[in-house]
Formats: sequence, structure tokens, C-alpha cells
Amino acid sequence: MADTRLGPEEWVRAGLKALAKSGASALKADKLAAGLGVSRGSFYWHFADVPAFHAAVLKRWREVALENIIAEIETTSDPFEALLHRAFAGGSGVESAVRAWATADAQARKAVEAVDAERIRYLQKLLVDAGITPEVAAMRARVMNWTYLGFAISSPKLEGGSVNRLIRELSNLFRR
Repeated sequence: MADTRLGPEEWVRAGLKALAKSGASALKADKLAAGLGVSRGSFYWHFADVPAFHAAVLKRWREVALENIIAEIETTSDPFEALLHRAFAGGSGVESAVRAWATADAQARKAVEAVDAERIRYLQKLLVDAGITPEVAAMRARVMNWTYLGFAISSPKLEGGSVNRLIRELSNLFRR
């Protein structure tokens, strides 16, 4: 017989999906347990309370939205271009949901601020590596992050060719 018990990873994955679909109000033990077809007891077996679960969801978001992307693009010949493709060709439902959550929750706000700061540092490094002076790179990195956030929050629908043209323009704009 297969083991059907849920571990903390499954709860966190379900939390990210619920967050992207329904917002932070969906991150409650009862709602998630019902959606997963299990009892609340399973939730509390893995998490001391809802804030501990929220911390785990935010930690996983950081991994998905920052750490995993950096690790992935560092293996490419042009990390800057690869980052633009990841940022502007991928979905942004979780990004928008986490940012909406951060407007009303201090724990989420702190996580968002930390991810933004790390993204800006990383973008600045990529720009300096491309030959931009550190001072200019710092400003461009902020503008790039704001560009991504505006894109993520507005969720424009672009076809493949439009996305590629957008990425080329952004690459040209920021690396000149």
C-alpha cells in the first residue's frame, strides 16, 4: 500500500497554489486541509501554527522566485539574457499574490523586501559584469526590478514573438 500521508512540502506547495489562486486568505489550515482532502491534524503535525506555515510558504517562494532562478541562470552562457527570459516569459501569479499579501502582513512584507534587495544586488552584479559602472548599474538594477514588478503585477498577455522582442529591447536598454 502506498503511503498517502502529506509532508510539509506538499502543504507548502498547496499553500503557494492557493495563494496564487485565491490570495492570502486561502492560507488557513481548514481551507487547505479541505482542499487536500485531509484533516486539520495533518497540518498541525507539520506546523506549530499558521504563522509557522506562512514562514514556510514565504521561504519556498524565496527559493522559487530568487535562489533557484539564480542557480539555474548561472549555468548559462549569458545569465543576464537568461534572467530576462525567466522574468518576462514565465508566469507571475505567485509573485503578484505574495506582493498583495505583503501589503497587509509584516512577515510577508519583510520577505518581499529581502527578495527585492537580493534581486537588485544580483542585477547590479550582472550589469557590472557586462561593463556598466557600479553607480549606473545600481540605478539600472532598481529600474529593472521595478520593470519586472510592473510586468508581474499587470500580467500582460504577450505572444512568443512579442516576449522575445521585449526581452531584446530590455537587454539593449539596460546593457548599453
